[in-house]
Amino acid sequence: MIKNVAITGGVHGNELTGAYLIKKWLKKPIKSNLNIDYILANPKAFKMQRRYIDYDLNRSFSKEALSKDSHFYEFERAKVLKERVKNCDFLIDLHTTTSNMNMSIVLSKDDDLSNNLAKALAKEFKDIKILRWLSNNEGEFINSIVPHSITLEAGAICQGVLDPNIFFRCDEIVTKAVKILENIQNLKIDEKIEAYEIVKVVDFPRINEEISAVIHPNLIGKDYCLINKKDPIFLDFEKNEILYEGDPLFAVFINEAAYYEKSMAFCLCKKVFI
Repeated sequence: MIKNVAITGGVHGNELTGAYLIKKWLKKPIKSNLNIDYILANPKAFKMQRRYIDYDLNRSFSKEALSKDSHFYEFERAKVLKERVKNCDFLIDLHTTTSNMNMSIVLSKDDDLSNNLAKALAKEFKDIKILRWLSNNEGEFINSIVPHSITLEAGAICQGVLDPNIFFRCDEIVTKAVKILENIQNLKIDEKIEAYEIVKVVDFPRINEEISAVIHPNLIGKDYCLINKKDPIFLDFEKNEILYEGDPLFAVFINEAAYYEKSMAFCLCKKVFI
């Protein structure tokens, strides 16, 4: 039985959709029998319209970050959030992206409850894709501090703006997710659903650590497209094509603005069934 649900928005302060949905639901909560805690995750960054103050909050939940005092605002905020959701059964985390990811349910946990909710939503909403991101080397996501979770990643949308289509679509999807969680004990989906699993990250070509090429025009806006060997993936600054040399994989988070600082031009996925 699911009793306590947390919904977080504004983990990144310049992703306004989640933050303003939290503000909306605080004034007029989603009708539900569940105990729902609506959390504006990074209020200081939201107030300043920045992604973060000192460090990416969604990479601040490692055991190391949570176990020691820090002058980083986000490390201290992560401790507050961990305490606040300690009795949470399920977390729904809201994000937006500048990449053309449409509506993606990101799974960073591999458990039946999280998988089944993602599958139920993908069956309900035909524009949803499921993306598994089970590990990263930067630090733990906020999802790591709860037993079960999904992340709704919506785009493409610029940082620091609201888009009515994305705003109300996210509202609709989260409201449906809550309704499914109310009856989760009756939810069992034996059917295998298509998903994508991130297996590697591709950086921009660089010279002396500086970016020396841009994403190839063929890739811009084509998230979830298949990249085959010898497909062009970058153009250097003289318009020379740089070709892909790996095994066929699917590209996501293509040209995400926030990932430039993380040395990520895009991520590559394999197709799986969950």
